[in-house]
Amino acid sequence: MKAVSWNPNKYDQTFEDIAIGRLVEAAEIVRDKAKSRCPVGTISRPMYKTGPYAGQPWTSRDAGRLKASIRITRKRTKTGRLSRKKNVRVYAGHTTAFYANIVEHYTPFLNPAFVSSYSEIKSIVGAK
Repeated sequence: MKAVSWNPNKYDQTFEDIAIGRLVEAAEIVRDKAKSRCPVGTISRPMYKTGPYAGQPWTSRDAGRLKASIRITRKRTKTGRLSRKKNVRVYAGHTTAFYANIVEHYTPFLNPAFVSSYSEIKSIVGAK
């Protein structure tokens, strides 16, 4: 038997979309668990009005800013397009919540979220 019109590249985009969808679904589980484990501070204050760092937005503090910064991203190329690689990541922190890695070091919340959801991730992705 001979396959005359067989085109293996025809369904590549469909398979990639399904794989990315599964990775995003798995990342959502990790994000939700990380948000539930993330410590929330009790101090809120406006940005500094005087001193050498006056007016800098990173000097302000809001309770729950780190928790709100936990997000899912897909890697982009330098031109701004989404990468062809299946790269889905869960990040914590940004310019005003720059202390995410310090908090993760002393009170881990992101790594335990990944470890505790490992079996769920395997079942979503279809790994054994």
